[in-house]
Amino acid sequence: MTAPMTSSPADALVAAVAFDGSGLVPVIAQDITSGGVRMFAWANPEALRLTIQTGQAHFWSRSRGALWRKGETSGHVLHVRDVRIDCDGDVVLYAVNADGPSCHTGHTSCFFRGLGGIDAGGTRGDGTSLGLREDGGPIDPPALIVQRVAETIARRRRERPEKSYVVSLLDGGWPKVLGKISEEAGELAEALPEGDAAHTAHEAADLLFHVLVGLEKAGIAVDDVFAELKRRFGVSGLDEKASRTNATPGAASPDQ
Repeated sequence: MTAPMTSSPADALVAAVAFDGSGLVPVIAQDITSGGVRMFAWANPEALRLTIQTGQAHFWSRSRGALWRKGETSGHVLHVRDVRIDCDGDVVLYAVNADGPSCHTGHTSCFFRGLGGIDAGGTRGDGTSLGLREDGGPIDPPALIVQRVAETIARRRRERPEKSYVVSLLDGGWPKVLGKISEEAGELAEALPEGDAAHTAHEAADLLFHVLVGLEKAGIAVDDVFAELKRRFGVSGLDEKASRTNATPGAASPDQ
């Protein structure tokens, strides 16, 4: 059977959604940078259309019986970069960049209460007994930690606090920055074959930190590095290297 023609991307999405008996579908807002879940709400067809047309998250308030745009009173707008539906069409995902916190309580995420991780034995991740506690939201993915370190380095450069190691590196110019990168790379190379996991992780973290300082000095965003790594997925390391105009010795794709 040929699918019916639709007149816009919004119409195509709405046609694919399996709304419930009240004409609503649950919507999850996920931070596109951190991957953390920002909030959950409901949407009707008009809310989905407005979201796609304006690029700002719209929902349907069941308590008020009305449409609402996230941030219309608080200013904490959710800028929607992508809209997706699950395999059954009965859940929608907004991939967003957020202005400020997303919870009316002032927390970054509405999901700021939890167990803090669960071990296989039924205890919390830190070995203590289960029980609700509050934090900033769902567990940060590793990439976000790297992003936050990069942001901290950039803030040190702007604010120039006293006794800042980052400031001393940047003020030392390229010789000091490159010297530290070379030094930390050498220490990691020595640690790798030793089989000491904790020491190797320590040296790898030192190298990554100083590479981030170098990227900040060069004016290169860490997001550009993530984008380049993403581009290489699914490509043979040898093929990717051969395709470059000016190949960098030793570089490879994550799939090599």
